[in-house]
Amino acid sequence: MKEEGFESRNVRELLTEMKDVSDITIDLAYASLQFENKDLAEQVLELEELMDELMYQIRTLVSISVRSFEDAEGTTGLLQVANAAEAISNATGDMADIVLRDIEVHPVIKSALKKAEEKLSQVKVKKNCEADGKSLHELKLPSKMGVWILAIQRDDEWKIAPTREAELRAGDLLIIRGPQEGIDAFCGLTGDEERDWRIGRKNRRLKDTLSKMRDTGCLMVDMAYSSVLFKSKEVAEEVREVEEQYDELNYEVWKEVLKAAKREKDVTRLNSVLQVVKCIERITDAADSIVDVVLRGVELHPVFEQALEESDERITRVKVAEDSALADRTLGKLDLWRKLGVYVLLIKSDKDYKFNPTKGVIVRSGDRIVVRGTAQGVEELEKIATAEEDFEVD
Repeated sequence: MKEEGFESRNVRELLTEMKDVSDITIDLAYASLQFENKDLAEQVLELEELMDELMYQIRTLVSISVRSFEDAEGTTGLLQVANAAEAISNATGDMADIVLRDIEVHPVIKSALKKAEEKLSQVKVKKNCEADGKSLHELKLPSKMGVWILAIQRDDEWKIAPTREAELRAGDLLIIRGPQEGIDAFCGLTGDEERDWRIGRKNRRLKDTLSKMRDTGCLMVDMAYSSVLFKSKEVAEEVREVEEQYDELNYEVWKEVLKAAKREKDVTRLNSVLQVVKCIERITDAADSIVDVVLRGVELHPVFEQALEESDERITRVKVAEDSALADRTLGKLDLWRKLGVYVLLIKSDKDYKFNPTKGVIVRSGDRIVVRGTAQGVEELEKIATAEEDFEVD
């Protein structure tokens, strides 16, 4: 590593990149399992190595910046959050390693990921399709369909977290994330077939529980970062409560694995299920480590808030005005994930919190909504929430 390259980075830039890397490795690790894609699994391990390098640089920069006890106190929380991001990356690396070590990915895992709330898909760009030759900026997938391009494979090269200037070309293999309807619509743009979302009945309870664990783990990470960004002990405490629900799911999934073992001719096939469960548990432990900073009242350096605001996916909080188009409508009707590319993490009304709200939840004026999404989608939502812009509801 060149000294000049090292000195050109500051802690804020490193933290921003660490959060972006930890976020995308979660999605790519799950995708490598769902599609048993070794090339993708290799990319996850490369990102894990990048995370180790970023963590080393942060520790070094923090060490040389501390001049007093007060300085040390101010950086303790920052390092704890950075360590948690690294722990997430390490857990996803172990998920990807399942694929690379040729351990059979049990069909239960693939079905659970297919059933998860935020879905993943592998899409091929066909020749002369509508998306061929278009840039991601032109397609505006997050705001139009709620679809994110996580990675592009062209020939033998991968482009991870492509920028808006990246163009799609015939033959590209895309790893995407989004709602079922958005993914199906995007398949229409690329000329690929619609996905088959059906899930078999065998081991259904195990699939359901594993799917909930996956969703719960991702939700906890998003909520943990939200608690830090908004300095909210209420949200941090809710993460702890969600972790208790996760512990119940963890007990349930082990019980279901033991039941499934009775029906398996070769019980070693269930090894991959238990490995994934352990990795998800490490991700939730990392989320708990993040909220621990908030609950103990550790004052985070302002640089961390700046890093979160500059990451690829923004987390923000909006208040719904009385005359906003959002008021008195269900989340299902608003369909913000598909139309704006923003995902509702929680809704606070008076003293009541609704975490991971369902489609039937009604948004009221005065509600505060915490969302995750693109910078453009978040900005649009802010204008709609304050009634600066109208919003068309189906």
